[in-house]
Amino acid sequence: MMRILVTLLLAALVARHATWAISCAGCVDLDEINFQNTVERFPFAVVKFDIAFPYGEKHEAFAAFSTAAHKVTGELLVATVGIKDYGELENKALGERFEVDEKKFPAILLFKGSVEQFVKFPSHLEVTLDNLKAFVSSNTPLYIGRDGCLKEFNDAIKNYANLPDEAQLSLIEKLEAQQGSGSGKYYVLYMRKIHENGYDFLEEETKRLLRLKAGKVTAAKKLELQQKLNILEAFRVHNLTKVTPEKESSKEDL
Repeated sequence: MMRILVTLLLAALVARHATWAISCAGCVDLDEINFQNTVERFPFAVVKFDIAFPYGEKHEAFAAFSTAAHKVTGELLVATVGIKDYGELENKALGERFEVDEKKFPAILLFKGSVEQFVKFPSHLEVTLDNLKAFVSSNTPLYIGRDGCLKEFNDAIKNYANLPDEAQLSLIEKLEAQQGSGSGKYYVLYMRKIHENGYDFLEEETKRLLRLKAGKVTAAKKLELQQKLNILEAFRVHNLTKVTPEKESSKEDL
């Protein structure tokens, strides 16, 4: 009788999780049989070890990352491993193989062509779409840009804030000819603002956009503001060496 009761409770639990579970478009489900062969077919693989029926903001972020990654590269496998702590304990041994802590799910690993070469997603970082993109971009040659960002523009403006005035003007002229009608225009606009007002513009404009985003705006406007914030983030430098000019900030509405 007790065994029947336990079975019914487990079935109810599974059904409940299945209802909550969120799909992950583009994700490949891996298990102890197909894990190694599948991972090693790709130059790179991002694998999320999680409960059998994942849900919540972290899984939503991983699903969004999968969608974004598939749009820009075919060299990255995005996969999931569902670990069960009941019944036949499916994939539990696989989690133990990679020292996954089930109390700290999800665990996200980036493999580099082999199951022996991998990097773990930093435990101190939140599992967000942008952090996942940054994790892959910083550990591989792949570029999975933030919404609104353009790879060729991001590459061109690295350390822009520290360039001499003449070099900044030359780069503005170059990218202005390539900006088109998309988000390239914002790169050029921010380049001009930083050239005119110095690096302080970056912090001031970031705060301004965050205030607007936190207000009562439409979903479309919120997306536009986030894209601008993402572009601004590309201008940050780890070490500012150029002195900020003392010029009056322009009040032009961005």
